[in-house]
Amino acid sequence: MGEWREYKLGEITTKIGDGLHGTPMYDDNGDYCFVNGNNLSKGKVLIKPDTKRVNESEFFKYRKPLSDKTILLGINGTYGNLAFYNGEKCILGKSACYINVSDDVDKYFLYYNFLNSDFQLFLDSIATGTTIPNVPLKGLREYSILLPPLPEQKAIASVLSSLDDKIDLLHRQNKTLEAMAETLFRQWFVEEADE
Repeated sequence: MGEWREYKLGEITTKIGDGLHGTPMYDDNGDYCFVNGNNLSKGKVLIKPDTKRVNESEFFKYRKPLSDKTILLGINGTYGNLAFYNGEKCILGKSACYINVSDDVDKYFLYYNFLNSDFQLFLDSIATGTTIPNVPLKGLREYSILLPPLPEQKAIASVLSSLDDKIDLLHRQNKTLEAMAETLFRQWFVEEADE
């Protein structure tokens, strides 16, 4: 096991920025989604039926330097939501920020650190505004994190990811079993009673 060292988030990222402070020109037929913090959930970018869309020219006007090393974080209103950027065709709104992770840091390790209650408490402590709380990027860059060497980061993240996959599988199995139980109940007690 290697030595763990403390860093500020700004030291282990290549860029931390946020999305558009304003409103793009929406296009219901556009190929690009306008993603905000409420589109980020459990590591994924959720494109909802009511997610606004923009065309290619708006995308080129407002795009940000997102890559396979990007973690997205909700920072305005409901803050703390997280997702990995996986090549989604999108532009970001002001309630989503992007964190481009340095090559010598495992983005999955960082993601799991962000899920920790310490990070969520840190966001609470730096959020400003009473009606709509906002996490300032300057404060976010000051977040302190302990990092082991990269191979250890990858090993830890791999174990946590495996546990997440197992939990997800159990949730899906549980839903299937609930649906089967509901069907059997309906067959035995409702349909037979009607006959």
